Amino acid sequence: MAIVVLKLPDVKRKTEARPSKCPYCAGETFQRWGAVNKPVKDVRVRNVKLYRYRCCDCQRTFRHYPVGNTRADQTERLRLFAILLWTLGLSLRASSLILSGLPVLISFMTIWRDVQAEAQQLQKRKQWKPVRVVGLDGAYVLGWGEKQPVLVAVDLGTGEPLALSYVNEHDPQAVRRWLEPLVQQHGITVIVTDDLFSYKVVAEKLQLGHQVCQFHVRRWVGKTLKDLQATLPVLFSNIMTQHGLQTS
Repeated sequence: MAIVVLKLPDVKRKTEARPSKCPYCAGETFQRWGAVNKPVKDVRVRNVKLYRYRCCDCQRTFRHYPVGNTRADQTERLRLFAILLWTLGLSLRASSLILSGLPVLISFMTIWRDVQAEAQQLQKRKQWKPVRVVGLDGAYVLGWGEKQPVLVAVDLGTGEPLALSYVNEHDPQAVRRWLEPLVQQHGITVIVTDDLFSYKVVAEKLQLGHQVCQFHVRRWVGKTLKDLQATLPVLFSNIMTQHGLQTS
């Protein structure tokens, strides 16, 4: 069964460094101007400590937030987690109900505003960074009363998610229609996937390099050696001894 891991932003309870520049005049010299404990909404953190600074150039004061925090009550981790729940097919009210069990109380209208704000940010990011190698993996998630196919593209250079959509990885035409714009926008040259034949077809059509991930290669080798153990015990024992391999 395929497993998709999405990394959410870290959230720090306090700042680990002073600000690098003033948000108003880009000044670089500051005075600490007090500290405050701010309650936040998050699955792990309940309060964060933030400092206020006074710029020695423009004399204005500003707050310096710990990593993963903004002026909003909810952290960036919780905001993106709520958006992800909605993206995977849950309703706004269902997403709010799931978060209340963590327990984090966020109204469904707050989640709706988060989704709209994130969509606007995505629209602004038209200039895509170059990505050479992308990992593709599919999964099935429960949404709208039934399992829905999901396909995720990850930048293997940084480990950051590149794109996510409702695409069936077993359908090469659907995968090609979804992947081709990403190839053109990011300059993708190589894809790393599992052993599904549909990925091989797509790579050939889009003239991309294709590599099967090491996990699946190791699984093939392990299964083959296990089958040989039952039919060729002597040969298998010699192979295992020579190469120092083990199977379970």
